[in-house]
Amino acid sequence: MDLKVENLVRSAALVVLGLPIVLPISGAISANTRVSPGQRAVQEFKDDLSLPCLKYVFAKSDTKAEREAKNQIDEVLGGDTNYGSVCKYVL
Repeated sequence: MDLKVENLVRSAALVVLGLPIVLPISGAISANTRVSPGQRAVQEFKDDLSLPCLKYVFAKSDTKAEREAKNQIDEVLGGDTNYGSVCKYVL
């Protein structure tokens, strides 16, 4: 293997000059991707309602499937709701 000094110097210079630029950028990116407890709660809420809302949206009106989907939504929310608005928000 033929190693030349100028290639090693060039590589070292790139590392020395590049690290101070790359490290702050990667820190800023990772700080922006952290999920807050509020965002986590909203996502869990949407996850719990996704399947029942899909069932509600695709069920025919006044059918057993629609009623079961509404019941599942009611269980998550703890009472009667505006199913269309809830599912629009979730989906």
